[in-house]
Amino acid sequence: MNKLVIEYMKWIGGLCSLLLCMLLGGCQENEETDLSGKTGLLVTLTDEDNKAYSRKAPSELEDPLTEMFQLKILYSGIDKSAYKGTCKEYVLLQEGLYDLTATYGDNPVIALDAPYYVGSLNAQEVIKGEMTSASISCSVANSLLSVIYNRESLNKMYESYFVTVSVGSESVDLDADSGKSAYFRAGSSVKLVFHGRLSGTGKEVVYDIPDQEQFANIAVKTHVKVTLGLDDSEISSGVGISIEKLETETVSIAETIPSEFMPKPKLESDGFLNNELSFAETEKKSATIRLKLSSALQELKLKFNSADTKFAGLEQGKEYLLSSAEDKSAIENALGISLPEVGATEAVLDFTSLLPQLMTNKGATVTSTIEVDVKANNRWASEDATVNRVYTLKCNKPEFSIVTNPGNFWCKEFSVDSCDIKTGDIETISQKIQYQYRKKGDEQWIDCDRLVQFDDYPVDKQYQIRAVYREGIETEPVDVMLETPQQLPNSDMEEWYYQKVHSAGWFSDNIYSIYPWTNGSDSFWDTNNDFTTRNRGTFAKIYNSFPAISFVKNAHSGTWAAELRSTGNGRGNTLPSNVLEMNRVAGELFTGTVQVNTGGTDATPIGDQYTIDKNRSFNVRPTALSFWYKYVPYGSDTYRALVQLIDVEGNVIIESSYESSDIKNDWTNAVIRLNYENGKSYAKCAKIFICFSSTINTGENMSYQKGSYTIWLDKETNFDPVWYGSILTIDDISLIFDK
Repeated sequence: MNKLVIEYMKWIGGLCSLLLCMLLGGCQENEETDLSGKTGLLVTLTDEDNKAYSRKAPSELEDPLTEMFQLKILYSGIDKSAYKGTCKEYVLLQEGLYDLTATYGDNPVIALDAPYYVGSLNAQEVIKGEMTSASISCSVANSLLSVIYNRESLNKMYESYFVTVSVGSESVDLDADSGKSAYFRAGSSVKLVFHGRLSGTGKEVVYDIPDQEQFANIAVKTHVKVTLGLDDSEISSGVGISIEKLETETVSIAETIPSEFMPKPKLESDGFLNNELSFAETEKKSATIRLKLSSALQELKLKFNSADTKFAGLEQGKEYLLSSAEDKSAIENALGISLPEVGATEAVLDFTSLLPQLMTNKGATVTSTIEVDVKANNRWASEDATVNRVYTLKCNKPEFSIVTNPGNFWCKEFSVDSCDIKTGDIETISQKIQYQYRKKGDEQWIDCDRLVQFDDYPVDKQYQIRAVYREGIETEPVDVMLETPQQLPNSDMEEWYYQKVHSAGWFSDNIYSIYPWTNGSDSFWDTNNDFTTRNRGTFAKIYNSFPAISFVKNAHSGTWAAELRSTGNGRGNTLPSNVLEMNRVAGELFTGTVQVNTGGTDATPIGDQYTIDKNRSFNVRPTALSFWYKYVPYGSDTYRALVQLIDVEGNVIIESSYESSDIKNDWTNAVIRLNYENGKSYAKCAKIFICFSSTINTGENMSYQKGSYTIWLDKETNFDPVWYGSILTIDDISLIFDK
């Protein structure tokens, strides 16, 4: 038992030791990431132009170039290594002087795309407690040669070809499609041999390209570029190869980074959200896919699938290649876009012009997809399977609605104010909008303009109107209710009512009030008789009371007409030189009711004014007022007829008046036009006010005469004496509805 306990304790102790080591290791790691107070070097690699190759440079590299370098740190003066391994951002060292060397590659005798880079920094001081920055300038440490083939020229004779480049016994082949270069040790001399197969026969031709000065002892960082073509004068020999151009240049690291270290092409879009772009038919939006290339564009694959029948010429699911002239033309013609060329270093797929061409299926959303893959530096964007390379275009029904104002719905016409286009191209849709209307409940729509006019008053008053962009794309119908023409009650002036309001007693005259309505019922019309006959209480006051409006025979049609008389009768048995001067009024016939301020037990008026309440409901808007009249002015007097339409707020919608001083002993027709302005909206009518006045010259401006006057009640009734002026007779009032 004791032995088991001892073994158990040992096991526990070992576990604790392991955990402690793990903890200390973690602390050390955390300590290394915190460089404050540490001693060592912060390493940065640069090229000869001081372009830093740190973890983030070059910016296009997916893997930091710095990490591909090897770093060797020696104590200065002695061949003792302080660090040897992958180049890091920092290295912890003791204080002292150090020699640093950064290298990339193995410096082969000759190889394809195998650059060798070297950089050194000697006597770099490291100070205790500080992280000292050390910048190592690197450069290309070997040389390279490239062959450029004049394909147009060479293809006249050869069906295929390549060049062998050799240094001593080692060699590499440079074909026309690889885009690779031969790298070799600086100071080497190279030899070039052309290999080709003749077109038609397939016979192999081998040709030693003559030595050139530039092929011998090629200096470090030197890039030799050889352009080959055909020499027509030598074609008969069966070879005809010539050097068309031979040039050399000094290269930097940035120009010689191996293509496999360059990133694969990437796709970035503008206008798309999560690879989807939603838009309304006809809408103009930006839609581009940018090809991020680190070297020349080698190939592009594009698939376009759409339910839009306009693009039926493109095969569903077919992969169109940029390198195929036929495929490129098919895509450009069908989509109306321009594709980049093979070899381009910058490229954008711009589908902005395509969007307005896409259409919905009679308003139903149509989806189109674009699948893109791109190749550059021998790598495809599709190498990263996690990247979504399918871009979706969703063409939706444009949103628009018609704007109407019930004030534009009349008796014989109705109209649309405008079309409010919320999504889609306003100009395009506006040019193709078709308005339609129908009787509510009908199936068939009828094409129309914004204004619909009928020759006569439709029996059916309920209609609907809509706007159509094209089949299946229309607004929600808007209900239309036409107004129904109406005439004013008692417009023929045939209904009258009168009552005795005072008896003169021992005088022969009685006081009557006369109204244009039937006894016991309300009326659309009223007069100012209650004002002109208001002095009814005593002997002194009845003397001058006189009804300004009465009814007379010899009408324009029917039995009766309305007669309006200007009156100078006041409210006392006095002469015109005093009180009467304040009571010269026109005889007035109007729609509404009169209000006379009265008070006291004998209905004595308070003041000498009356007001008219314009309170007669009427919900149709006429375009004119017609009436028949006679006029006998006193002197050079003038009568007036006024018509006003009033809305629910009491505001005058429109008004017009007619005045004349002409003597008319025979019945004459007059028409007052309500001049509605085209394009202006008018509110619905709630009330109508029509007023006929026997004179416009009231008060001190009114002229009158003293005499007797006879009116017809159930018999002739004489009023004597009476102060009266101009006489206006009205009959057969009618409203006209031309809209």
